[in-house]
Amino acid sequence: MKLMKQITLLGLLSCLLFLTPAFAKKESIKYPAFTIPTELKKNANAVVRLDQAEFTVYSPKNSSLKQKMVITILNKKGESYASIPFGYSKFMTLESLKITIYNSSGIQIKKVKDSEIKDYSYSSAGELIGDSRYKIYESLQKQYPYTIEYESESNYKGLFVYPSWRAYPGYLVSIENSSMKVILPEEENLRYKCINYTDSISTCTENHVKIYQWGIDSLPALKREPYSTGVLSQAPQILLAPLNFEMDNYPGSLESWNSLGKWFASLNKGRDQIPTDEQAHIIELTKDCQTDTEKVKALYEYMQSKTRYIGIQLGIGGNQPFPAEMVSEKAYGDCKALSNYMKSLLKVVNIPSNYTLVRAGESNSFQHIDFVHDYFNHVILRVPIQNDTIWLECTSQKMPFGYLGTFTDDRDVLCVNNEGGELCHTPIYSMEENQQIQTGTFTIQTNGNAKAQITTQFSGIQYENIETLYSTSSAEEQKKFLYEEHINLPDFTINDYSLEENKSRIPSSVLKLDLDVRNYASQTGDRLFIPLNQINRISYVPKKLKKRLTDIRYARSMEDRDSICFILPKDYKIESIPKKKIIESDFGYYQRTIEVLDNKVYYTRIYRKHKNTFKASRYEEFRTFRKELEKADKLRLVLKKIT
Repeated sequence: MKLMKQITLLGLLSCLLFLTPAFAKKESIKYPAFTIPTELKKNANAVVRLDQAEFTVYSPKNSSLKQKMVITILNKKGESYASIPFGYSKFMTLESLKITIYNSSGIQIKKVKDSEIKDYSYSSAGELIGDSRYKIYESLQKQYPYTIEYESESNYKGLFVYPSWRAYPGYLVSIENSSMKVILPEEENLRYKCINYTDSISTCTENHVKIYQWGIDSLPALKREPYSTGVLSQAPQILLAPLNFEMDNYPGSLESWNSLGKWFASLNKGRDQIPTDEQAHIIELTKDCQTDTEKVKALYEYMQSKTRYIGIQLGIGGNQPFPAEMVSEKAYGDCKALSNYMKSLLKVVNIPSNYTLVRAGESNSFQHIDFVHDYFNHVILRVPIQNDTIWLECTSQKMPFGYLGTFTDDRDVLCVNNEGGELCHTPIYSMEENQQIQTGTFTIQTNGNAKAQITTQFSGIQYENIETLYSTSSAEEQKKFLYEEHINLPDFTINDYSLEENKSRIPSSVLKLDLDVRNYASQTGDRLFIPLNQINRISYVPKKLKKRLTDIRYARSMEDRDSICFILPKDYKIESIPKKKIIESDFGYYQRTIEVLDNKVYYTRIYRKHKNTFKASRYEEFRTFRKELEKADKLRLVLKKIT
């Protein structure tokens, strides 16, 4: 009995000793994945458990940001959210960065050492010069789910745009809690713009400072929707900006677009000097030009031939261009430096122009012109001449003169002039300009193979459909593009091809192809089935959604025209031929006609769509329209062998 008690006591003691570490760790358990609500896991690859930011403004020259972000990575597709870059430069110091990793149960499994955090120059990411760097931890954790916690503090020396708050970092990420606090001197007011955020903003004053606070909880993950207006049209966000600011002894104001333009003008002042010998060359180069447009074109092509693009993040937080004299000497620059250099070249021949800030890329408008803020990520040049305005993209050695393309077309921009700044709008390319016109002949053989000669003219925005062909002179790379990306045929050989390019202000190109196509027509018994539109077919129908959230958007107007002649084998006759088809809707216009002459079938097709935005409630109508197009494009001609 005594022995039994001893065994029992020893067993109990062993259990207690075994359990002690777990109990000791109980207090350190944080963010267990099982506590994430089910609705936040739906459609999510990652969950933002906590995103807390505290931004403090001490003066127009000094501010700080403390941030704590906790993200649970649910699967491999969420890995990109585990690695967050933290930048620093002469205007921003990264005072501290702590990173901790927890397993699915919320138990700490790693405290990341400073030596494990990589430190890169932004120039490592490409051809770029600058003093800006970033630190990043590249997680090696592969057991999902796991949670990564970031705690950071940064100090700023002057900011003309405050860190803004945005609930969603991207698609397929849900939000458990996101909040921000802004602390200002009592005499200051926070300028802010709420977008998709309807909750109240708390304000109070204590100890001679003004405090603003807001936040949001339990946001389900957003899924990208086809033809969407983008995540920013859905995400709750609040833009923040000062009224007055100062960077590197350059004071400025965000009171108006004009005042912001004045600040950029002050950064550029005195940076427009062209070396004397180059001035003489410019005057000689343009002496025979009959118009200002001819002069602008000559100098633009001169600039393209002389310079190349290199990203630069130096000078007033990356906002000040290199002097034109330096660009002339080095023969390189970024968008700021090259646009300023081009502006300086034009000044030599007395043609004024505007250094122009733009939000370039897929989102073709900054949308909130009622709130003065730095939305911009690129610089182009505007040249107003008599009865015309020429827009110049100065970073490309191959861009046609006066053409902007999808990177900067159809959006509000800030043009800097002698008085300050004014909002302008870049060109909107019309449907008549954005065309793809295709003609061809398919000679069908009795075994279903075909010999095809196809000529396609691309113009306007559709000129960019084969941009890869212009960007490389390598025949191997061009053929790779044609085989793998451009030609929509299952099995073919390119016998020959040619490309002609017209670099006008509405550029165009002509691509000619000579192909052997295997099994173009399918054979069943004594019948041949010939697809009438294999090379420019509409096959995509957006999937059905339980509830469409965003509006449907056509960013640009376009027109496709196809005219194909099919030469039929003489020992076959037509058994079935599709009828004429017209589909007309405010979503677009489609027309298909077919004519027969002897052993030839002439197929013509027109498809048009106009730049427009449609309410989300019309999504099923839109799907029906796309289904009709898909059906109309996949019909086949049926031939029967003559016996």
